Amino acid sequence: MEGNETTNNNANTNSNQNAQGTTGQNNNANQPTNTIDYNKIQEMIDGRNAKTEDSILKSYFEKQGLSKEEMESAINTFKTQKANQANAQNKELSDVQASLKQKELENQRLRIEKKAYDFAYDLNIDNKTMPYLLKMADLNNCVDKEGNVLEDTLKTALENVIADVPGLKKQVQGTVGITVGADTNNGTNSNNGVFDFGFTGVRPRKN
Repeated sequence: MEGNETTNNNANTNSNQNAQGTTGQNNNANQPTNTIDYNKIQEMIDGRNAKTEDSILKSYFEKQGLSKEEMESAINTFKTQKANQANAQNKELSDVQASLKQKELENQRLRIEKKAYDFAYDLNIDNKTMPYLLKMADLNNCVDKEGNVLEDTLKTALENVIADVPGLKKQVQGTVGITVGADTNNGTNSNNGVFDFGFTGVRPRKN
């Protein structure tokens, strides 16, 4: 009896293993084994489109009564004109994009310069000096991806230039002497004080 039970158990175990193996094989069979090559698909489509185009052209020119040589020449001319037209359109598109980019950069520069004048007082810079300061400042990183002016970065860029060229700051005027009254000495007497009231001596009255 024990021998029969052992034999049955082994048989059941082998059956389960075979079933699991079969299931694993089925699962693997359902999975794709090759990676989809989209570039290859596009090449096939382009190739098919080219063949279709050639077929249409040949059919059209045949109806026009062209010979084989004339047909080949006409097809080449058509393709050349088509390529030239595509190149012209691409160039026009590139020119438009370049123009828009230039306008965007100009507007960006105007926004930066406008904001820079807001810092003139804090930086002790005269408005007349600001254009020179802006020419020397590195403004490349003063806007974010949306085109907004980064105020802190802009102010730091201006401060860096001022640190290198302190002469751009407003100059402090020196103390100037004030003269009250007429200058009777015409500047010939340098020993006089700053204040010269120009009083004339008073003579005593005669009796």
